[in-house]
Amino acid sequence: MPGINAPERVDRFHEAYSAPTRAIVLRILLKKSRTYTELFDLIPEDVMSRNSVHEALKDLGRLGYVEDDAADGLKRRPPKTTFWANRELIADDLGATVAYLLG
Repeated sequence: MPGINAPERVDRFHEAYSAPTRAIVLRILLKKSRTYTELFDLIPEDVMSRNSVHEALKDLGRLGYVEDDAADGLKRRPPKTTFWANRELIADDLGATVAYLLG
């Protein structure tokens, strides 16, 4: 976040949780790895559109918080792609954020 001079880990954690869609997807994936179909079944369309789920996965993947078993370099991941949360990175960034906030 520009202007607050926060460490990179704090910026990354803030970005991941600044959108409710990313927080919802991440919360689900922290419990258990899931496929697209499972995510769509767990998140009703009146809560989050399929496109929003895709965008949240893309954003969380870019941040390193979500990983998948699809081959590298694909424009579109296959429907049976499995996604999971990178618990170690999330925990490290959460710890850095708490340390930053408590000063």
